[in-house]
Amino acid sequence: MIHGFTGSPSEFRRIGYILRDEGYTIQALRLPGHGTSPEDMRRTGWTDWYGHVLESYDELAARCKRVVIMGHSMGGLLALKLGGERAAAGIISLATPFFFTTRKLALAGVMQYVLPYIEKKPKKISTLLDESCAYTKTPIRCVVSLRKLVKEVKKLLPRVDAPIWIGQGNKDGIVHPSSAVYLRNSVGSQVTKLHFYKESSHGLLLDQEREQIYADISAFILSQQVAYYGVRDLRTAD
Repeated sequence: MIHGFTGSPSEFRRIGYILRDEGYTIQALRLPGHGTSPEDMRRTGWTDWYGHVLESYDELAARCKRVVIMGHSMGGLLALKLGGERAAAGIISLATPFFFTTRKLALAGVMQYVLPYIEKKPKKISTLLDESCAYTKTPIRCVVSLRKLVKEVKKLLPRVDAPIWIGQGNKDGIVHPSSAVYLRNSVGSQVTKLHFYKESSHGLLLDQEREQIYADISAFILSQQVAYYGVRDLRTAD
């Protein structure tokens, strides 16, 4: 499980418990520069984040026969890059950004030399979305690195051939919904499942349709287990 930009592994806490109780081995990563301070994050970039993802996958694959990769937002980009370079039993992509709802990100390349951080507007009401423990300010140089990662992943999507489940909220204020369609049409996967959730924002796993999303993800993982092992062998599968 790979969290999003400025986020933390706590994004996956609820679904992690559910999948653990269903018998799966769960590993939620904390990317370099995340879960500590924006100052720490400012000293990192996409190659650092991906390097940790790759190392963590190799360690997990040495223990588990089959690995499903799940990523939210930027974590979805990292999951797709990993899926293009390592074997995966499936990929779960949540609000993965290929197109953004604002063009302001394009200015980050210039702004990074003038302004080190962008302050986020404080929320008036606390919600479950606060469980992501995201930073309250964003290092602009990391936004530049994120945009480079998007370009990198776009190039390798045809190499991603694992079964893929794509989830996108219709009320996402960060990632344009067309990103999900682009992803489905660009990967080399023979099995693609695309789900739009009309009441969900960018934080799909913590928003009001979360229980349905958990169920849909669980059903997808189980379907890949059945496809691989067969119904008779599923109970004894490792």
